[in-house]
Amino acid sequence: MKFSLSTLTLLIALIFSTVSHLNAQNSTMDDVHLFQSYFRDAPIANGLYGEAVFNYSDFDFNQRMTLGGQGGYGLTDNIEIAAGIYYKSIDFGEPGTEASLADIPVYGRYNFLSDETKFSAGAYATLPVGDEIIAEGDLDFGVFAAVRHPASEQIVLTGTLGIDFLETGIDREASLNLGTGVIYSASDRASIVSELTIQSDIDYSAFSSGLDYRFGDNLRFRAGLQLGVDDAAPDYGITGGLLLTL
Repeated sequence: MKFSLSTLTLLIALIFSTVSHLNAQNSTMDDVHLFQSYFRDAPIANGLYGEAVFNYSDFDFNQRMTLGGQGGYGLTDNIEIAAGIYYKSIDFGEPGTEASLADIPVYGRYNFLSDETKFSAGAYATLPVGDEIIAEGDLDFGVFAAVRHPASEQIVLTGTLGIDFLETGIDREASLNLGTGVIYSASDRASIVSELTIQSDIDYSAFSSGLDYRFGDNLRFRAGLQLGVDDAAPDYGITGGLLLTL
């Protein structure tokens, strides 16, 4: 059973209203990556980073598992490119399991504002290398804008808004992608990342919360739980990864 979208929206609104009166600080916690909006974010990397990632999602009629790698590289102080390569498996129950390489997302973004508040905009496209039997093999593309703002020394607010042009058979549909989130620095090493993501045309809404834990200067462990709100989202999902910064 999925959670009420209105309840989650109210929760996010309460979080924003609670922290809005706090004095802003300089740090936007750029070393902490989002989970759902991993590529649609405002910071620009100082160099190369990569993450080995695992995801399991339980839907009403199937279960999906994804293994892969994702990362990016800061070409300049204002420009970052990023991509992900994944292998996806779908268990349909009695009909059996199908697996294939998923479509490869390629992202690029430019930072326009990097003072107290960070603001970036970018574009992406998917390389259709996947198999149609696992709902891959589509050339999708889109544009987006993303922002991070420090509400306090321990809290950073994030947001992203984009338009996706999704291939659906012989047609292409425009879809609005909206994401909002809160990063809470629980300690010098641990941060809690909570997000709400909405995709308009497919009735997709999902809330997630995860832990980002820094082991050293360059290595981070990340794990999160996702709860679906609408029918197109999973009932629940779990994700884990190891992120290395070079």
